[in-house]
Amino acid sequence: MSEDLNEVGTGVNLFTAGQVRGVARWFNDTSDVLSIDDDDLEETIAFVSKGGMTFLSPILPDLKGIVCTAGSRESHLAILSRESDVPCVLAANLSGTVSDGDTVVLDLTDTDTARITVAAGAVTA
Repeated sequence: MSEDLNEVGTGVNLFTAGQVRGVARWFNDTSDVLSIDDDDLEETIAFVSKGGMTFLSPILPDLKGIVCTAGSRESHLAILSRESDVPCVLAANLSGTVSDGDTVVLDLTDTDTARITVAAGAVTA
């Protein structure tokens, strides 16, 4: 079965991890982290707006992946992601919309560039 995927952005791939599929959730501050049910994290791809988002630290090892619109390979988030072996896209340039509950596929097969796609019409929440 073929699925329509819409590319919504690219970014710096922190490490090659093949394709990672999960459910998008935006985290804007500490209250978003505190409100999450830990049982929901295993399929969650966290989206954040700043590279130094240390507030993800308590849940980071439980996430399926992370997409950050800022940051570099040397940022705090990058270091934590590598240590926790959680796939991470940094400096993501989102040209399309990603909403909470969207099914997201991160193509992390290229050593440098990650592709971010959203399943067409597939909102899971």
